[in-house]
Amino acid sequence: MSRICFIANLFPSKKDPSFGSFVGKNYEQLEAQGNQIVNKVVIDYRASGFEKLLCYARFVAQGIRAIAKRNYDYIYFHYLTYSTLCLLPFLLLSRPKYVVNIHGDDLVGDTPIHKIMGFASSLILKRSAAVVVPSSYFKAKLLELYPWYQESKIVVSPSGGVDFELFKPTVMPSEVGFTLGYVSRIDEGKGWQELLEALAIIKAANPELLSGFSLKMYGTGAQVPALQEQIAKLELASLVRYFGALKPHELVDKYSEMNAFIFPTHRESFGLVAVEALACGTPVLASNISPVNEVVIDGKNGLLFDVKNKESIADKIVQILTMSLQEYDALSSNTRSSVKHYDANQVAQQLDVELKTRV
Repeated sequence: MSRICFIANLFPSKKDPSFGSFVGKNYEQLEAQGNQIVNKVVIDYRASGFEKLLCYARFVAQGIRAIAKRNYDYIYFHYLTYSTLCLLPFLLLSRPKYVVNIHGDDLVGDTPIHKIMGFASSLILKRSAAVVVPSSYFKAKLLELYPWYQESKIVVSPSGGVDFELFKPTVMPSEVGFTLGYVSRIDEGKGWQELLEALAIIKAANPELLSGFSLKMYGTGAQVPALQEQIAKLELASLVRYFGALKPHELVDKYSEMNAFIFPTHRESFGLVAVEALACGTPVLASNISPVNEVVIDGKNGLLFDVKNKESIADKIVQILTMSLQEYDALSSNTRSSVKHYDANQVAQQLDVELKTRV
């Protein structure tokens, strides 16, 4: 058992249950493995403007106080950039033992804010006891960006895995019509724009294929107003329904009701929602990018399309709408078995074993 100081700038709460849901799962898994969280410093809701600035000021101050207590065996940080701000005063003096869980954009993000906030990433990584990354792809990216980093200190752990007792087929999709589902943030880089444009292409070229068709979208984010505006602009209101965010346990029936799940993301650290959908027996249409194409195998448990390409997305939607029942059943039959190795219990146990050898 280890005593852990847990610091994360995103964490779910009753107020905002989808904010950092994976981080919340990781926190629970660390405790379930017998570890004791002696300090917990988190931001547990989305803020903007001046409120966000105040939120981070409090977060950094609380983080510094928690680190200074020295009542832990190591610190577990989620997110390489923002969360580690409170570590900077200690790097040159007392150097506490810590682990950094990298999510994706904090390693490869190329926006100005990522570049500014990542100014100390090299030093933070150099002093770390271990780094946790969500996929083999991000392990390779880490070593590409920081070739001096010790490979033996890198732990690959797929975002907490999926609870197969929770995520499983619960209802059969309707035999009347076709339900395509989207579960993701409504934000830049998630591909919702190309998805809507793909539907507009199909509507113009093959409207008969959309008889009984419905795209159901779940999630929240900064671009929800833009999403609703685009639905109206493209005249897709009869085909697209937006429902907002749901809690994980509320999503199980939604995944099961879908005839297919679509994941048009531009970039991803792992692709947990794709695994959740597959665990529920639902074939997945997804962007052909790493590491998503490690989860979705073209022609086996889903179909892959070219990233950021509305025509390619349209082609794959048409393909699954027009395939024979035998072809569709072949995809469906491979879904759950193809992601069994992402079982949350197995993932949590393996992470605990890996960390014990490093911290």
